[in-house]
Amino acid sequence: MNVPNKKLSYRLLLSLLLVLFGSLTFTACDKQDDPEPIDEEKLINRDFYGFMKEWYFWYEQIPEIDPLSYPSPLEVLEAIRYRPLDRWSYITSWEAFEAYFRDSKMIGYGFGSGYDAAGNLRVLFNYNTTKMYEAGVRRSWIIEAINGNQITAGMNINPMLGSNEVGVTNTFRFRKPDGSVVEHTLAKEELVMNNVLHTEVIQAGDVKVGYLVLQGFTSPTVSELEKAFDEFVAENIDELILDMRYNGGGQTSVANVLSSMIGGSRVSGQVFTKYMYNDKQVESNRIDTFMVVSRKLNLDRLLTIGTRSTASASEMVINGLRPYMPVYIFGNTTYGKPMGANVFKDDEDRYAFVPITFKTANASGEGDFFDGIPADAPAPDDITRMFGDLEETSLKAALHFIETGSLPDMPVVKSVYIQPRDRMTGLQKIIGAF
Repeated sequence: MNVPNKKLSYRLLLSLLLVLFGSLTFTACDKQDDPEPIDEEKLINRDFYGFMKEWYFWYEQIPEIDPLSYPSPLEVLEAIRYRPLDRWSYITSWEAFEAYFRDSKMIGYGFGSGYDAAGNLRVLFNYNTTKMYEAGVRRSWIIEAINGNQITAGMNINPMLGSNEVGVTNTFRFRKPDGSVVEHTLAKEELVMNNVLHTEVIQAGDVKVGYLVLQGFTSPTVSELEKAFDEFVAENIDELILDMRYNGGGQTSVANVLSSMIGGSRVSGQVFTKYMYNDKQVESNRIDTFMVVSRKLNLDRLLTIGTRSTASASEMVINGLRPYMPVYIFGNTTYGKPMGANVFKDDEDRYAFVPITFKTANASGEGDFFDGIPADAPAPDDITRMFGDLEETSLKAALHFIETGSLPDMPVVKSVYIQPRDRMTGLQKIIGAF
């Protein structure tokens, strides 16, 4: 439809996993075609509904609805989402979306949390750019109370933290590993995240092992990876343990950079990932090849650490490299997201529309891992220990394999508690932090 009045164009910006750059525009129907005036806000609903019928991967499953009867596009999405498979399509503000993927920015405290087997809520990680980190808070610390309210096993802490605005203040009571208790009153801030949470070189017998903990894939992550790989190249490491246990994904272009650095010359120019759209958008199908990069390890194999929070672009690294080298997973089965989303926005820069539009496969045609990629060596995520602690079970299992060649098999007991990340949705679930 091409009508002159209310023009609402959706421009295809990038894809999430995030790969494609380009543009796609369409305009809303003219209000004069309707017997009664329509609220301009509702026109977004109608355009979004029409757009989904063209681009949504499962467009044939979209039910017939009246999009004008819904208060916003968010409700339209929830009404038409293909629930048997689609756990991921979302709509957020364009400001928040752009801030995260372009600048690695978020509003909050910058920490992830999880319940241990005893029901204690522990800090899983925190960005080193935050006031919380500056106050000394680290992974493994127990969060005992927020604003004097005791934390009990499985509690949903999100409502306790208040609105997602700069300046919202809460008081946290922490129990440190030595048993002492401290309180910190902290305000939410706009912060820049460091997606490389930890790097070091570990000596495992005669083998030099690079260890890298990666939290996400945003544009600034590339410079962080370059710095880390400069260190690994200088140290002439023999093996790499890539820890993506809490990595919810992000830009596939960054996943390609990382994978190309790992594989080096042996994968350069080879097929990294295939992108396949619905039958209305077959012209968008494409093949992404490994890049030529200056920093490269030329590894013969890759060891990774994963959990049920390892998703999307982090799974793409594992799946994309497997046709060319052995890639082992220590920890748990990954999340299971072999799909990606193109990102669109409205002309007024209010919404980022992130619907699932394609599926992915590696050079061998392997994809469709909706149940996750199984771990080669099951190992619990020991959140009572810091990253790099040689007694942390997942890292210990990977190092044991390097030194002995045998894959340990430890039980992974599913938590009886709903984890904080399980309650997150949309962009926050990708970030994985409050």
